[in-house]
Amino acid sequence: MRILNDIFKPADTVLVLLMKVIIIAVTVLTTGTMLVQVIARYVFEISISGLDELTGHTAVWLYLMGAAYGTYERSQIKAEMMHMFVKNENVLQWTRIVSALVSIVVASFMTVWSWDYIHWSILKHEATPTLRLPAVLFQSAILTGAVLMVVYFTVEFVDRIKDFAASKIKH
Repeated sequence: MRILNDIFKPADTVLVLLMKVIIIAVTVLTTGTMLVQVIARYVFEISISGLDELTGHTAVWLYLMGAAYGTYERSQIKAEMMHMFVKNENVLQWTRIVSALVSIVVASFMTVWSWDYIHWSILKHEATPTLRLPAVLFQSAILTGAVLMVVYFTVEFVDRIKDFAASKIKH
């Protein structure tokens, strides 16, 4: 298992760095476009065509990269209340394993769906309404985020199984 860690650690480091760069860049871009919109609209009483569109579409990258990064950090929002009702550690570990597996399945469906969506968009030459930017620029955020979530949910799943196995060896 150590060999796998040695192989994947550099790739993981690069992925995490890329997610952070994308999140920061898109946050700055989205915030900047929103600021320009507010100033243009409420100070100069003008509307800048396409700025709303750009803000909304770049926010998609922010949301999906944030979701992927949250999956990496295991800080995504969870409704984890089992520990309040179940005191048996084995049952809790199994629910965490099943939860990770369900997350992999859902993210995998999202990956397949987003791949089909992007393929369709490319075939139809879909573009944004005002700026006429290729829609795939923003739709690819869904695929990228979904793939990263599958990867990190799989890592979590493997870790949960290893934790369960380790707890059985201790006893």
